[in-house]
Amino acid sequence: MKPESGAEQDGGRAGTGQLDLFGSQGDRHRYDSVEHVAGEMERCLKCGLCRSVCPVFAEVLDESGCARGKIALIEALYEDNLTLSRIFSDRLSKCLDCKSCMEVCPSGIKVDELVLAARAEIFKRGKFPFLKKLVFRHLLKRGNLLPPVGKFAAFVERKILRGLPPSSPYRMLLPLVKIDKDRTLPVFAERTLMDDFGEIISPKGKPRMRVGFFIGCSTNLMYTDIGKAVIRVLLGEGIEVVIPREQGCCGVPVYTSGDRRTGTELALKNIKAFEKYKLDAIVTACAACGAALKRDYGTILGFRENALGTRVYDLNEFLVEFSDLDFDTGRRNPVNVTYHDPCHLSRAQGITEAPRRVLDAIPNVTFTEMEEAERCCGGGGMFSFSHYDIAKEIGKKKVSYIAATGADVVATSCPSCMMQLKDMLNRNGLPQQVVHIVQLLASCYPRLD
Repeated sequence: MKPESGAEQDGGRAGTGQLDLFGSQGDRHRYDSVEHVAGEMERCLKCGLCRSVCPVFAEVLDESGCARGKIALIEALYEDNLTLSRIFSDRLSKCLDCKSCMEVCPSGIKVDELVLAARAEIFKRGKFPFLKKLVFRHLLKRGNLLPPVGKFAAFVERKILRGLPPSSPYRMLLPLVKIDKDRTLPVFAERTLMDDFGEIISPKGKPRMRVGFFIGCSTNLMYTDIGKAVIRVLLGEGIEVVIPREQGCCGVPVYTSGDRRTGTELALKNIKAFEKYKLDAIVTACAACGAALKRDYGTILGFRENALGTRVYDLNEFLVEFSDLDFDTGRRNPVNVTYHDPCHLSRAQGITEAPRRVLDAIPNVTFTEMEEAERCCGGGGMFSFSHYDIAKEIGKKKVSYIAATGADVVATSCPSCMMQLKDMLNRNGLPQQVVHIVQLLASCYPRLD
């Protein structure tokens, strides 16, 4: 369960004062991150199909915004025809990792691995914000610090920010930390999900399965109602739920930004947290976390034996396979619901039918498909914070499709998408409520005691 020899480890290769990405001529092998995926660049046909589906390119209309442009930049670095610069770093940061380009690429290029390899080089060469590095290597890595920080944030939000008028000078400070003062942000919970539940939660009667629940940071700290709904559904299905206390951040915000060393440490921590329990499966209600546990730990972080991957299920996928989803078919106070496909569920995991089957099984739901349901909403985790102007424009298209359905509710399967959709709907004056599918489904099961 050790990383492959090519899994990136930071460290003292940057040399002396002057920045030189590939060192002296011909000394490229010292840049392992790009070297290990260099073959992907050679397969690019330069056809430009990626331009037709890239949500970033549609807004910036710059070649570097699409996969073909980014591959050309990385190739120029690899051939020593370009030096690493702040501009290069900025261009490589403008990628949502939505994988739309990979879906249409006739050569099947692993664009995500190429871009993340280049970001890893940027990180290793020190071209990375100090504050982000501090958060990654101290706050996220030491997961026990997150709950108290979240509780402090909850206190600030509830007791201070909510009472301030929009014109307050204190609200004007938000842009200083790169947060739009008019942005709709989630509220941190006063109690984390782990505060409210023990490590092992048993259903009434003999359990028919024992399942680990990978909760993720957002569900534990902010969207605790999602976690409670997951537990309610699993217990209602006669399943024993295990929430290992040692689990932490899945690592997606870390290694997709380039810090593979910390990402590898977080992955190993999670693998060890679940390994010590005898489990029939591991479920998660976060698309990004699911993609990390299933795929990224092996492909990006290099674990030869991913002890989690083959047993990890998105909750929708798990229920379709292990539950009959047979509820009272009478429609009670029907609500019109549309569904947004998270990129890390639809393209990264290939799961599109299961969420719709779950929605169709809920008695009071009338489902209306939206146009381009699989189109990225513009969230992309950290992307919407570092490139909010682009994220807003991408989100504007998504909410127009939502509005066209006439739905009362837009459901999805990713907390990050929920955050973006809520903000975009509010910014555009639209009334739709945003929920996770499991929050709708939970009404079909007994309440938690």
